Amino acid sequence: MSDVIPKARSLYRGDINEAVIKVQKATGIEITEAWWNANVGNDGTSEQILDRFDKAYATEYAKRKPIDS
Repeated sequence: MSDVIPKARSLYRGDINEAVIKVQKATGIEITEAWWNANVGNDGTSEQILDRFDKAYATEYAKRKPIDS
């Protein structure tokens, strides 16, 4: 599996949820609403929210990524 994580901010086309879902589908690692609330939240501009998501998701991905055999 590639360790290149797509950036939600670069995928953003007016819908934050759609960008976030694309990132999760590309990596295979899903987040929960509780994770979102604890790590990202909904305060700020769309760009600020997406920047927080991209940073927090990269950390989460590193914790949970599949180990290549």
